[in-house]
Amino acid sequence: MDTKDPKFLAFWTKCIRESSHWSQEALAAASGLDVRTIQRIEAGHTVSVTTRRALARGLGYDNPDVFEDPEFIKGVHALFEGMRKVQDEEVQKQFPDHMRVNVARVTSGEGLARVAYEANAYLFHADEAIADEAKEIAASIFDFLRDLGELGDDSSFAERLGYQRSLGELLEQLEALGAACYNAFRATKMVGANWANKTPIPLTVGYLTVVPIEKVLTEMMVPRRLS
Repeated sequence: MDTKDPKFLAFWTKCIRESSHWSQEALAAASGLDVRTIQRIEAGHTVSVTTRRALARGLGYDNPDVFEDPEFIKGVHALFEGMRKVQDEEVQKQFPDHMRVNVARVTSGEGLARVAYEANAYLFHADEAIADEAKEIAASIFDFLRDLGELGDDSSFAERLGYQRSLGELLEQLEALGAACYNAFRATKMVGANWANKTPIPLTVGYLTVVPIEKVLTEMMVPRRLS
């Protein structure tokens, strides 16, 4: 968390202002700034060092350079870590059979193909909020990746490039319809209930989700156990 990041400054300013029951006009007066500047800060726009110092005084800090103070930064990190732990605990209570995994935006056909090349099992999902036409393209991508995974290492390098180009074209169509792809991978082990040999087998699970393009993901909840 960068305390000089305009997005953090916007969040922090609004939190303190609203918890103190101040209007934007009141904060502007306390800071010696105009209301338009306060609005720009809370909208996440970049502001000058002078403005940040004036804002710090208006928010009640004795140190006008508080946003660059190592102790303040340390405290902010501790606060957000505490909030994250509380949130994680609540999520685990609600979804005890699920876990968080980090996700990454897929921006190319090669990125989509990774799911087929690197995973032994797959979990695909399309958000209900995307358009019907986008759902159809997402389904085509899911089917494509399943077929590609079944080919294994039998494809030549030239064939793989062709597959990746085709997947890239589908991804472009999907994004043109206002949807985005995110993928994730999880290394786990599997033991069959009826297996005579109970030695766990290493397994990589690939996840691919399609969501509205304005919905930015950093992680998602996935089942702990494979069905």
